[in-house]
Amino acid sequence: MFKLVITACFWASLAVTGLVSAQTHQMHPLDLEVPIANLEAVAEGAEIFSEKCAACHGGQGVGTGRAPCVSCGKFMFRGNTNSEIYETIYSGTPRTGSRGGKMGAFSSMLDKTQILHIVAYLRATEKARIASGEIADPYASNQDAMVFPD
Repeated sequence: MFKLVITACFWASLAVTGLVSAQTHQMHPLDLEVPIANLEAVAEGAEIFSEKCAACHGGQGVGTGRAPCVSCGKFMFRGNTNSEIYETIYSGTPRTGSRGGKMGAFSSMLDKTQILHIVAYLRATEKARIASGEIADPYASNQDAMVFPD
C-alpha cells in the first residue's frame, strides 16, 4: 500500500509540473493510444510492472544485465510503437541472436487493459526521464540501439 501511495504521489507531481501533460501518447496517428495522463492507469501499470517485470528490467524499467531498458524509447524486438510494445508484452520476445527470446508471453496472466496500463507506465516514465534530462530524447536523434547496462 505504501508503495502505491508513493507511486501515486510521484505521478501526481509529474502532472502538476507538466511533465505528463499529453492526454495520450501515440507514435503516429494509427498507433495504439496510451493514456499517459490517466494517473490511475499509470499507477496500475507501475504496480504490475513492479510485480511482473522489474526483476528483469529493473526499477522504472531502466534495464539490467538480464533485460534491456524499456523506459528509454528504444524497443527493437518488434519496434518502437505502442502497438508493437503491447504485442511484445502480450506475445513475448522473438528469438533474435544471442539476446531475446527470454521473455515469455504475458497474455495468459494479464488482461488487455493491464497490458495497456504497463505501456502507459513505460511511456509516462520515458517522458519524465527525457524531461528531467536523465536520458536523451531517442526521437530527436533517431537512436536505434537498445540499452543494456554493464
